[in-house]
Amino acid sequence: MPFKLAFILAFVTAATVASLAARRATRRHGGSLNQLSHEVPGLLVVRAALGLVFYAALAIWLFDLPVGAWSYLPLPISARWFGVACLLPALLFFVWSFTSLGTSYRGGVGLYEAHELVTTGPYRLIRHPIYLAFVAIMLLVLVLSANWLLGLSGFLLVVSIAAARIPIEERQLAERFGSAWDAYRSHTGRIFPNLRR
Repeated sequence: MPFKLAFILAFVTAATVASLAARRATRRHGGSLNQLSHEVPGLLVVRAALGLVFYAALAIWLFDLPVGAWSYLPLPISARWFGVACLLPALLFFVWSFTSLGTSYRGGVGLYEAHELVTTGPYRLIRHPIYLAFVAIMLLVLVLSANWLLGLSGFLLVVSIAAARIPIEERQLAERFGSAWDAYRSHTGRIFPNLRR
């Protein structure tokens, strides 16, 4: 039960932070809260397929349905508690990333008319900290749930979103911000800090 409670609290926190960021951005820039209208077209199918598996596995895990017994991992309780303990810093990093991005947050791809190039907070070191936070959270879900189907489907879901969006986002930022983007990109890492500078 404590592992399920930890997941629910993490899920509600992440969803609330992302929702508030989207509302603030929409208030400032206008437009719709419907993020699917700004999604990479082919990614919608991948999101739907993996999302279906993830949410089905989540329901089976949350309600202890016997049909999901084959997807459990024999992880020691200590490993699962380690996953819970690591979830807090991952969530704090997630919140920090959204807070730093401010009203430049856009669900999906595309820039606002008054979009800003954010280079503070975690963006000082990496260009896509929100994706890193999502990936870390999903890996921790795998550990704390001890359910490979739930963890793997969630991990593949967030990795596929990052892999599809990042090249497009970076191309749009390069076109909009030119030399400022080039300078920023030269001393930051895409997902992990650039240790070679």
